Amino acid sequence: MKTEIISVGTELLMGYVVDTNAGKIAQELLTIGLGTYYQQTVGDNPERLREAIKLASERSDIIILTGGLGPTQDDITKQVAAEFLDDELVLDNGQLDIIKAVFKKRGTEPDENVYREALTFKHGQTLFNDVGLACGSAFKRETKAETNQHIILLPGVPYEMTYMLKHKVKPYLKEIIQKKGVIESLFMNFNGIGESRVAMLLNDKIQNQTNPTIAMYAKPRHITIRITASAKDAKTAAQMNQKTADEIQEILSENFIGYGEDQTIETYVVDLLKKKKLTLSIVEGFTSGLVMSSLTSIAGVSSIFAGGLVSLNTETSEKQFGLTDLKSKTPEDTAKILVEECAETFQTDIGLSVTAETILNTSGQLLSGTGYIAVFIKDEPVKVKPFPLPEKPQPVLRELLKNEALAFLKDAVE
Repeated sequence: MKTEIISVGTELLMGYVVDTNAGKIAQELLTIGLGTYYQQTVGDNPERLREAIKLASERSDIIILTGGLGPTQDDITKQVAAEFLDDELVLDNGQLDIIKAVFKKRGTEPDENVYREALTFKHGQTLFNDVGLACGSAFKRETKAETNQHIILLPGVPYEMTYMLKHKVKPYLKEIIQKKGVIESLFMNFNGIGESRVAMLLNDKIQNQTNPTIAMYAKPRHITIRITASAKDAKTAAQMNQKTADEIQEILSENFIGYGEDQTIETYVVDLLKKKKLTLSIVEGFTSGLVMSSLTSIAGVSSIFAGGLVSLNTETSEKQFGLTDLKSKTPEDTAKILVEECAETFQTDIGLSVTAETILNTSGQLLSGTGYIAVFIKDEPVKVKPFPLPEKPQPVLRELLKNEALAFLKDAVE
């Protein structure tokens, strides 16, 4: 079945808002075996939106629109879609109850425009929004083709869209596509290994894949492998996926950090420290708090993370830790001193320091140099790792060094 995504919003066309929704939808659809064939972006204009829906209806089986479901006059997606489908919009009492409950909790009364967010197709299916006000809708349209066409409307607010995509849309679509069997995906995550290396090690499996299929997605120092099986039932598909996963893990066991779409090196490190009942403190220079920020985004991190310091110069580090003459030390010695002082100051079992020495290239746009990662573990010698930083923009190098620091911390603790 061909899927098409239409992102609605003039702010997307003008560049004020980056469209992350289309990418997220396409990724999630792949987990149930649906490929996205086309993507469109259209502004809040009835005529152009109508043209976009018409074009999609001529070439796609599943059409997902995101955005334009709000309470203002330029939120026109439901109205235009209903007109195109020759259906009408009605208020859904279930979504109205959600809206009223939200405003009651706020201690205010909603104005009439807010109720527009509870509109849905009269002859469609309401997709309730449990994390926002605007409900989504799904409509099954009969066509001359062998399969019916499905038009799905989702909010444009990214966290609302993501929640509804996972909890409302995917179950809805699974019922449609799994009548003749099921499609299930399993995600594996690997850290500290490059894409080319993984591709080489898994070359035979990738070249000879049939069912399950193997797909690979790369981020800096992180690889996600998606295994997708088609079978008569969910249990059989899961068994097929796990068999392939076990074979892959035998090859890449040293870098494996867990299953799941959302598994990252951050979640792995937090879970590892929780399991070992160890506390952590961090001092950062070049990464400017990126390591701490990534860890503190994990729920429950406060049980293992005591605090840290962002210091971009020697003077600040000396002042905060009561040190002198750091400038005379080598970068490795500085990393050792800082991590020991950090663990002492915050009274933690483990300390992590992340610093770097960099230079600008002649264009003034790219940096290169060496990162220095140090890990202190109580009653053990401090471990220090120099990490070469290739010539890249500063944000890229920070992300690389952040991931390398977490991987080095993981290996040291394990």
